[in-house]
Amino acid sequence: MTEQEIIFEEASASDATALVAFMNQVLMETDYLVSPEQSFQLTVAETEVFLAKSQQEPDQLCLLAKLGGEIIGLINVKAQVPYRISHIGDIFMVVRKDYWGYGIGRILLEESITWACEMGLLKRLELTVQVRNKRAVRLYQRCGFDIEGIQKRGARTDEGEWLDLYYMGRLID
Repeated sequence: MTEQEIIFEEASASDATALVAFMNQVLMETDYLVSPEQSFQLTVAETEVFLAKSQQEPDQLCLLAKLGGEIIGLINVKAQVPYRISHIGDIFMVVRKDYWGYGIGRILLEESITWACEMGLLKRLELTVQVRNKRAVRLYQRCGFDIEGIQKRGARTDEGEWLDLYYMGRLID
């Protein structure tokens, strides 16, 4: 078996087709993600626009983990829009299930925190995570995120089981 290196790089518009396929795959692999449908909601063209804009905005980051050119992980950080909360970056992160437990999520998260510190515009990062997603909660806590609250019945399974969500945040100084 040959060794391959995992590459971490900022997403570009040319990644749109692969990103749509990646998101459709991970939506089918786990019920930890909340999506209104069982497929990614952006078209390839809309994803190209999103990624091109992401590269131009100083308060937005879309970082990919790639193995052999295939996307295996993603983290997106996007600043809130109204000025009064524009110092807050919302985080969305996902890793393909085959690659859970290999530290890819940790690297993506640490790189995003470093980016936020160096960029200097964001003073807080936040996310929500299902309470039952213990591995993700531990990862976020190890990277300096605190549980700040619980959203009761914040999501539900396809079978109708209610799920609580943690609100988690980390200050950037």
